[in-house]
Amino acid sequence: MVGRLRNLALALLAAASLLQITVTQSRAETFVLDRDHTEVRASWDHLGISRQSANFNDVIGRVEFSPDRPEQSSVDITIKVASISTGVPALDKHLKETTDFFDVNKYPNITFRSRSVAMTSAKSANIEGDLTINGITKPVTLSAVWNFLGEHPLANVNPVYKDVQAAGFSARTQILRSEWGISRTIPLVSDEIRITIEVEMLKRP
Repeated sequence: MVGRLRNLALALLAAASLLQITVTQSRAETFVLDRDHTEVRASWDHLGISRQSANFNDVIGRVEFSPDRPEQSSVDITIKVASISTGVPALDKHLKETTDFFDVNKYPNITFRSRSVAMTSAKSANIEGDLTINGITKPVTLSAVWNFLGEHPLANVNPVYKDVQAAGFSARTQILRSEWGISRTIPLVSDEIRITIEVEMLKRP
């Protein structure tokens, strides 16, 4: 009887240890966007002559990432519309200060909230989520690539990054701006907008 109890106790202990390892491995880690190294760029066809583009320079957000189960990750991004920059001050003013494109006073933020992550390879995924512009929410799929996960590459150069874990990804998608109520100048300026995203993130302590 004593032997059986001892074996049962050992089995329970082993099961508990295995469960703890599994939980530890699958626990999501929180990364916040490094705003100085994050870029969201939108580009469009201009009159059939060239492709023009704009950057959004104020982007915040976080990613919950489980290295062992990346399909359980989530993305939550907020883009400040007022930070748009085309390099043409008059165009920036028109985009931000009229309601022809962005109603920045009423809807100051563009947001993306993921709903699911489907891995397409060990380092790439389709991230489905909701994109909200001017108060209108539509589904969008980001084609994303995880570029890096580990100790910050500058850890041995800059003490600021010592013991800091970093991650990064690139993503792209394409939308029709008219679906978000932005139809001015179509078709002279394309309805189709290509969006590219480059993100560096730092693990929250």
